[in-house]
Amino acid sequence: MAAFDVLARVVVTAAVLWCFSTSASAQTKSETRGTQTAGPAVKQANSKSAAGREATGKPVAGGSCDFGVVVTTGDEFTVQTTGLTIYQYKKVVVPIPGWGLKDLIFARTRAAIPAGVSVLRIPYNPAKFPPRDESKDTLKDRLFRDLDAELSGYMREVAKGTNCRHYIQILNSISPIGTSNYTVRGFGILNQDVVLGRRIFLYALAFIRIFDGRDFSVVRQSSALINLHHSLVVQRLLGRLVGGPYRELPAESFPTRPEDAAENPALRDGVRAMLTESLDKTLPLLLGVRSAARQSGAKER
Repeated sequence: MAAFDVLARVVVTAAVLWCFSTSASAQTKSETRGTQTAGPAVKQANSKSAAGREATGKPVAGGSCDFGVVVTTGDEFTVQTTGLTIYQYKKVVVPIPGWGLKDLIFARTRAAIPAGVSVLRIPYNPAKFPPRDESKDTLKDRLFRDLDAELSGYMREVAKGTNCRHYIQILNSISPIGTSNYTVRGFGILNQDVVLGRRIFLYALAFIRIFDGRDFSVVRQSSALINLHHSLVVQRLLGRLVGGPYRELPAESFPTRPEDAAENPALRDGVRAMLTESLDKTLPLLLGVRSAARQSGAKER
């Protein structure tokens, strides 16, 4: 009887051990199968993620085109006061990124180029092209300075990575104020504080250069003008205050604080209107394209 009890215990113990070993073996196989199937699942997810990145990636501007357009005017507005003495002179430059002048300039340039002609807008980073410090120039530098070579080298760097037949640069223009030694540049408002009172002028001065895409030589250039009947020299002789588009405003139009100019819709709309009209009149002439007015006139004849 005792021998039978011992034998029974051995059988039960063996059965229990067999159950544990079977369960452990099954769990190990299950984990192994899970590890094997996890590999392809992760790889597939990574592939989908990579495909998503490729689909949403932003293209880099470049390639060949007929016209490459570079807008280098900058988003700034000058609030300036001049008078009979240097003590009355004040000048503050206000940032105006919300005015959208660069987009407007590109849009008007694109509109002046005939349909079907390829146009590439080339991004411009002014930090990469600091202005030349002319105060360090020697007399020899000033006498023998090759401005054409400097302009060609400058545009070659700006347009690097592109291949266009021509390049159009729109930049700020500079003009003397009447017969004084003061100047105005780009976009701004001028307060002329004189003996008999003060006069306020809003101006929008742009300059256009067209480069040959092969050697980057300047083929045509001009200030963007509204009055095309007379050259700037003749306009100065006729008593024009500024060489370029400007208009006189009421005295209360001059901002009390310079920074208020950025939020002034009347100043913004005035600059945009003059800029649009001057580009629409000057660009077709430089590009050799007849304006819509001339075309309609020819049809009427």
